[in-house]
Amino acid sequence: MSTASPIWISDLTHYYNRKQEMPTLDDINLSIPQGQLTALIGRSGCGKSTLLQMVAGLLMPTEGAVRIRAHTVTKPSAKWNMMFQKPSLYPWMTVRENAALGLVFAGTYKHKKDRVEELLDMVGLSEHKDKNVQDLSGGQQQRVALARSLATEPEVLLLDEPFSALDAFTRTALQTEVAQICHDQNITMVLVTHDIEEAVAMADQVVIMSHNPGQIVGEKHIPLDYPRDRNSGEFITLKDELFAEFEKIDQAKQKKPFERLEVPKREVKPPVDDSLQQAS
Repeated sequence: MSTASPIWISDLTHYYNRKQEMPTLDDINLSIPQGQLTALIGRSGCGKSTLLQMVAGLLMPTEGAVRIRAHTVTKPSAKWNMMFQKPSLYPWMTVRENAALGLVFAGTYKHKKDRVEELLDMVGLSEHKDKNVQDLSGGQQQRVALARSLATEPEVLLLDEPFSALDAFTRTALQTEVAQICHDQNITMVLVTHDIEEAVAMADQVVIMSHNPGQIVGEKHIPLDYPRDRNSGEFITLKDELFAEFEKIDQAKQKKPFERLEVPKREVKPPVDDSLQQAS
């Protein structure tokens, strides 16, 4: 089982170039406790994928910092893995070879072969391990990417709309499976999405973002057990409440399309790191 890491984003502002009059991200402050499943939700262009890339260490902010387990993120790490919209598999390799790549690069595959086998069984690919990945469906390829991401036992899993290109049935199944896996294996998860139902299905906490500039304008706690029943009254109520929040934000942005929305100042404290407390 992984040891989840807390994430702290403090005073983060970002401009892609000096000609920008308005920042892509403006004064982002967010505390994510270890083991929490968090969804960043907002319309296209609100900067949620940019923010996720900064958490992954793929992009540095103009101002502010991202900290994972109190360490400032300056580059990618095997401790936090990212899944994209496309699975990015090596087409000439088998399912097993693709799933093992992270361990091969880390030089630990010989000692952890059984973990790859267990993960492929867990994501429903036990009968496809020796197949070339080109022979798999889109959903099966994303399962390979998931197994590859989990093989290195990451503390944080970052998801950039990885299910958006899949059919509705496969998308729903993977949403349920990934949320359950992260919950069961104590992995801190951050999901980027514009799908309200996906956010309610997968997250403990939903962070609402607005655009022009990208800013956090609200949060909503989702107090439901995993796996979640999408037909339950509680689920439908939470989804409706989140949709109403979005409508309210849209109406506010129509009045001030290129201005920062006035929202109450959020007091954000660094998340508690249980591993440090145990060590002391």
